[in-house]
Amino acid sequence: MNEVPFTLLISALTFILGSSLGLSYSYKKYKKPYIERSLDIAALASAVIGGLAFTVNLPISILFLAFPLGMRPGYGHAEFSLGVILAVIGFILTLGLF
Repeated sequence: MNEVPFTLLISALTFILGSSLGLSYSYKKYKKPYIERSLDIAALASAVIGGLAFTVNLPISILFLAFPLGMRPGYGHAEFSLGVILAVIGFILTLGLF
């Protein structure tokens, strides 16, 4: 019982990778510390893919959801929220509650 499941280990690694990619991407793209009311298309696409892939493959979903979450402060919040909402809706639909 002292073994760590490989899925959990891979999920942690993909979270670190996705966060690092998001941080690197946002520092290269944005020079200002914070921009209001701006949606990033790459972060939005990543969050939507991560939200939709949540029920299919957890490590891939975490990789794509960590991308907007790992962006520099002030960026990626709306995109990440949309991805999480899609993941929750997909999870509820797979449970058969609705």
